[in-house]
Amino acid sequence: MDPLHHLIYQSSAVTPLASPELGRLLEQSRRNNQLAGITGVLLYDGSRFMQVLEGPEEAVHAIFSRIEVDCRHTGVQVLADGPSTHRQFPGWSMGLVDDVRQPGSSFGENMACLRTLTDAALWLLIREFQTSAVRPSRSLPF
Repeated sequence: MDPLHHLIYQSSAVTPLASPELGRLLEQSRRNNQLAGITGVLLYDGSRFMQVLEGPEEAVHAIFSRIEVDCRHTGVQVLADGPSTHRQFPGWSMGLVDDVRQPGSSFGENMACLRTLTDAALWLLIREFQTSAVRPSRSLPF
């Protein structure tokens, strides 16, 4: 079994994604991630993305290499890239949080208990993304 690895990045949407486009992106991510043994979460506030990928290192980097060149976003900035002791999002091939206005909402109850300093740093990073959301979110039909 490969050791766990995580990669966290943020980027800016080239244009805002409508619900159908965001739904297709999420479905594509879930399908690709499930095949590669990747779990994680995607946060979207209408103009920015932040994503956590976790799984085998080679698979995480292979998925990220495709994400990095995707034309739907720009300004990709890696925030963390390293080994992980456990998965934060074990049940999600890719979870989506698009209601980023309220820190902790939508997924806080699904997140594993914070067990390490890295876990706490991830939580703080996600909360910072949420509190600096630039535009109100919208409800998605999925």
